[in-house]
Amino acid sequence: MEKEIEIIFEDESILVLNKPCGLVVNRSNTYKESTLQDILDARYLREFDVADEEFIKRSGIVHRLDKDTSGVIVVAKDPDSFYFLQKQFKERRTFKEYIVVAHGRVGDEIIEIDAPIARNPKNPLKIAIVSDGKSAFTRLEKVRIFNKEGNSYTFCKVFPRTGRTHQIRIHLSAVGHPVAGDSIYCAKNLLKTDEEVFGRMMLHAHFLGFFNPRTHKFQRFEAPLPKEFQI
Repeated sequence: MEKEIEIIFEDESILVLNKPCGLVVNRSNTYKESTLQDILDARYLREFDVADEEFIKRSGIVHRLDKDTSGVIVVAKDPDSFYFLQKQFKERRTFKEYIVVAHGRVGDEIIEIDAPIARNPKNPLKIAIVSDGKSAFTRLEKVRIFNKEGNSYTFCKVFPRTGRTHQIRIHLSAVGHPVAGDSIYCAKNLLKTDEEVFGRMMLHAHFLGFFNPRTHKFQRFEAPLPKEFQI
């Protein structure tokens, strides 16, 4: 395992990692640099004599985080653990808490966003809220407001009930508080300041909880806040 990837927990069935910002999770034909999947293949998959096509194709990665999102991610070491965990994510029996620095002064203490999302037909790189999209629910809890370089930001805890692509990012953008440093959903004038102040997208998967495939006990794992979040 490369030095910059912290191992939070490991047993016979799972590997829980603190994914750094900037690391792509899955391989693709359009991305040529090293991914988390490449790293996992090099260290782990060669140790297992398994023929499960889906497990091998995903290198045991149960879920994903965006390239510029840091934090907790779980990887299964064998097919049985993979499907056991995957079922929990599909049935929404996991616990997920993200830390977000959002643009602007969030007024309400709690905001619940229940809005279906799908690929934007006009721009496939973006997700949009569309009436016939997949259901998506996000709960935001305001922690505190602060100012940097003349701009107001809100430090938030975010609890996504579903796990759609870009869900937190598009939902926060839709209520007028895009994630700071979000190169897709932030206005260009905001991004320039964000780059100077933070140097990254300010979205971090802080906690992840699920039932362990080996013990069947519920465990909750924490990825400590990166230095950029020590505000």
